[in-house]
Amino acid sequence: MSLVKFARSLSGVGAVRSFRNNITTCISARAIHATPLAFQAAAAVETSTESATRAPIEWSSKSTDLVSRLRDQQKYYATVVIKGRPFTVTQNDIIIMDRIKDLELGDSLALNQVTELGSRDYTIKGQPFVDPSLFRIKATVIEHPDGKQFTVTKKKQRTAHQKITYHRNYYTMLRVALIDVNSFEK
Repeated sequence: MSLVKFARSLSGVGAVRSFRNNITTCISARAIHATPLAFQAAAAVETSTESATRAPIEWSSKSTDLVSRLRDQQKYYATVVIKGRPFTVTQNDIIIMDRIKDLELGDSLALNQVTELGSRDYTIKGQPFVDPSLFRIKATVIEHPDGKQFTVTKKKQRTAHQKITYHRNYYTMLRVALIDVNSFEK
């Protein structure tokens, strides 16, 4: 049974890869000589000391050319990991996710855990994440809505026992304010 599931999962992955290769030109993190850095939080509040602590990366001329091709595109998308869940976003998208209690309305976040960054023609895939010196993604907290209230009914068979409880989820809404690919200084 597990071999059948394994074979099905492999055939699905192959189909997705061939579909993506027909549409986009893939640039992996290994192809542009990116080294994965240690990432702190999924959504960290931006600080000014963050950029000062990173070591500069030596980029090859082929890598800078490929990233400049991506930079010449008009619109970008990114697959961002927030609290362990991936979200594919573009600029001005709204992300509805589970409540983050530490955030207040109007807080600005720098989203650093990106697994894929691209446009219609080019894609950079991370292994597992794209180097944060290549891009800037900022999001703003716009609302903390409450979800719909659910009624949970528990009943025992052939008795008069019945218990009713209520449940409500709480969410945080983020608006993606900026997705930008950084330029290389020569």
